[in-house]
Amino acid sequence: MTLPYDAVIFDFDGTLADTIPLIVASFNAACAEPLGQVLSHEEVIARFGIPDAAMLRRELQNRPDAIETAIENYFRHYENAHTMVQVFPGIQQLLEALQQRRTPLGVMTGKGRLAAEISLRQLDWQHFFGSVITGDDVEQQKPHPEGVLRAARELNVAPERCLFIGDSPADIGAGKAAGMTTIAALWHNFYEDQLRACAPDYWAWTTKELAQYLGLEN
Repeated sequence: MTLPYDAVIFDFDGTLADTIPLIVASFNAACAEPLGQVLSHEEVIARFGIPDAAMLRRELQNRPDAIETAIENYFRHYENAHTMVQVFPGIQQLLEALQQRRTPLGVMTGKGRLAAEISLRQLDWQHFFGSVITGDDVEQQKPHPEGVLRAARELNVAPERCLFIGDSPADIGAGKAAGMTTIAALWHNFYEDQLRACAPDYWAWTTKELAQYLGLEN
């Protein structure tokens, strides 16, 4: 099956690369001392939905004296330990194939601008994407469609001709609200149960299956 589309927009964390262990480690590197505790993987994920620095400010609102140091420590750890990040198998080849086909590509991520730029630079992916919209660039976070609609505008493609691929309920909600075709990326299936209630248009359990949807493989 080949889907009709003119552009592909991706979520980043959990969709293109497994950044979650790094985000959790960076959060604890920043907040363990002022909070007096180390949070679990699940506890940090539960705090997602806003950009990194905003997440830290919210977490340390009762320790305003510690906020700026925590933000510095977070991004220092995020960059210095970026080798923790694993690109999901098949994603590099998929991006290269789409670029070779000259398909406009975008990213709409809830992570902040600095973290997104670090990851794109460390993975040498800046050249793939004609639009990169982060949580710092919008007033309304996913599942509001503001970010994905802005990415479509920057790619000069009508929303209904865009695919939005993400791994979370917020991603699918944003894509559907924007009138885009949505594909749930299930290679880590952390949100599988919640995604069922979101009714994405298509499910991709592997990147190979996604490549087949995109008409990149027979």
